[in-house]
Amino acid sequence: MPVTLLIAWQLDDSYFRQSWGTAKSLTHETLLLFGAGALLFAIGGMLPLLLSGGLGRHAASPAAAVDTGFLHRCCAVLYRLTVTGYVVLAAVGFSRGARPADLIDALTSQDTFDSTLRTQFTPIAGITTLTQLGIAYVVVAVTLLTRGPDRYVAQRLVVVFVLALMRAFFLTERLAILELAIPAVGILAMHAARGGGLRRRLTSAAPFILVPGAIAVFGVFEYSRSWVFYSQTRGGSFFQFVIDRLAGYYATAYNNGQIALTYGLGKDVRLPYGSIEAFWTAPGISQLDLYGRLTGHYEPDDYSYLLQQYGNPEFNSPGGLSVPFVDYGTAGGLVFFLLVGMALGIVYLRWRDGEFWASLIYPVALTGLLELPRYLYWGQGRVLPAFVALVVIAWLTRRSTTTTGAT
Repeated sequence: MPVTLLIAWQLDDSYFRQSWGTAKSLTHETLLLFGAGALLFAIGGMLPLLLSGGLGRHAASPAAAVDTGFLHRCCAVLYRLTVTGYVVLAAVGFSRGARPADLIDALTSQDTFDSTLRTQFTPIAGITTLTQLGIAYVVVAVTLLTRGPDRYVAQRLVVVFVLALMRAFFLTERLAILELAIPAVGILAMHAARGGGLRRRLTSAAPFILVPGAIAVFGVFEYSRSWVFYSQTRGGSFFQFVIDRLAGYYATAYNNGQIALTYGLGKDVRLPYGSIEAFWTAPGISQLDLYGRLTGHYEPDDYSYLLQQYGNPEFNSPGGLSVPFVDYGTAGGLVFFLLVGMALGIVYLRWRDGEFWASLIYPVALTGLLELPRYLYWGQGRVLPAFVALVVIAWLTRRSTTTTGAT
């Protein structure tokens, strides 16, 4: 966050217009507000660790005490539901006019910039949402694999990743693969840290490898997402384009947050939306248009209108640091960041200390931590199914352990 905030601070209006097709609305005062929110978030996250006496030692793997058969059954259920979601999503897309030839054309041309596939494969709340259980499957499967090799689980893990990779490419939904990869890396990093010695030291050095790796992955997907299209009208190398594009996703996210704060969202009396979007978009509530009935607004349309008027709809990230201030005001946003930081710090501490429920929840929360400059991921509907599934698994595990202990 400090690096991306500094980039947004330094670049001027002419750069914003030339590179990303939007005026720079972002003010230094708002950037300082975002920085204050990020600082309180970091302080909140460190407090549980400091109060516990520092980093300390990592406890044994929390999965070690969990019945392997139970984890296998969880994996089987999650895998079947995930694949069912993808089958339904495919059926929905083809019923809307998509054809195999369209997929082949996108693959051969490597150009998905203006593809109709995103519209044809638009998810249906409560049905295709099952695809998001792939996140929960990855968490449980990788946790299980840290106990020892299992070819059956590993093969299914590859299938889930390949399906998400297809979404990331054909539907330009890069987050679909990131929200699987980040929890997996988090679990493997914690497993390595528990091993001590060289593995723990290598884990500490991982950011120096993962940051360039993340830029490389971004470039791979951005090639078909935008480079093939823009290379026809602009000069420069692909590397320059990738760096500029990556900076643009963060800088325009902060800029979009300024637009939301300045021109409308949250200006009149409204209920919070972005921070609890999962609630408003949940099956049933979404169909009832409960938020619209209560407020007279449809937030996604309001946001799209603001981008059309003052920003660039191509760069539509709302900015995770701005959403709490839009929803709760200045004071409320600062309190939000402090409390959420403390909550994440507590869950991390419990995971480090070997509690199984935290080992399921924190890896998913880690995605939101890394995506915070662009999205408030934790409040989005796409992550709710995974959180619910993992909470249920943790509850069943605790209940089973309690019953066994009582017996």
